[in-house]
Amino acid sequence: MHSLEEGMELREANITSPILILGYFPPREANEVIGKHLTSTVVEPELALALDKAAQDLGTLAQVHVNVDTGLHRFGATVEEATKLLHFLSGLRCLRVAGLYTHFSSADEPETEIQLERFLRFAATFPQVQFLHAANSAATLRFPKTHLNLVRTGLAIYGLYPFPKLRPVMSVKARVIRFHQLKPGDGVSYGLTWVAEKEALIALVYLGYGDGISRLLSNRGEVLIHGQRVPIRGDICMDQCMIEVTSVPGVKVGDEVVFIGRQGAQEITADEVAHWMGTIPHEVVTRIRASLPRIYLP
Repeated sequence: MHSLEEGMELREANITSPILILGYFPPREANEVIGKHLTSTVVEPELALALDKAAQDLGTLAQVHVNVDTGLHRFGATVEEATKLLHFLSGLRCLRVAGLYTHFSSADEPETEIQLERFLRFAATFPQVQFLHAANSAATLRFPKTHLNLVRTGLAIYGLYPFPKLRPVMSVKARVIRFHQLKPGDGVSYGLTWVAEKEALIALVYLGYGDGISRLLSNRGEVLIHGQRVPIRGDICMDQCMIEVTSVPGVKVGDEVVFIGRQGAQEITADEVAHWMGTIPHEVVTRIRASLPRIYLP
């Protein structure tokens, strides 16, 4: 999990498996982490001290992993810092280092091999640590030697990594809630950034940028309705957007609109949406609002 909040949500859903928090949380939240039996990422002594104290107060043991920066230069301790940190952690009474990990900067084979070699050379100096992990989705699928004894698949879980054996599993859908019949010269949405050149039927859909449908898709993106592609018209609003359904006969209130996913023979993928936005599919799927209703299918 990236955050403490995600870990807490899983615990509240009665998930009892080990959960590793990969991201940052402030030391003041150490008691919550230990109380929920979550495993933390540690890259500096301050958080380690807070976790050790919380574990002492609760009469338990704090499990941590150390993130070793081997070239990404993001959230991680350099090899030199990690060496000092691990020696420091070994002196704490109620804290145990259960794992070491790193993160690759790219899926490029030469750079991945360089980082893996740095990480394994470092890990070899601490043979008592149980878990070693480095592989993200790309490395998991392309470089088996990076698997070590744990892998961290993210994008591949959605079926989005460009690999022929994966199938996208996430769909984003809404429904038509009303219509507007436009005359030539009529505009749509804030700023009237799209103006009809001829008569047009506009359907209002109850989904917008507050739900994770980027404003960058305004007058650029497409959706599916009745198995056909239709354009998004005008600026996307906080909780609504407009699509033109002039070319689709028989559209009515309540009809399904697909923003990501398949409908009939047509499909809009997260990769395609990312292309319209000028970003990567990771951003597309993670920006969908967590509180939107979800349906899980086997």
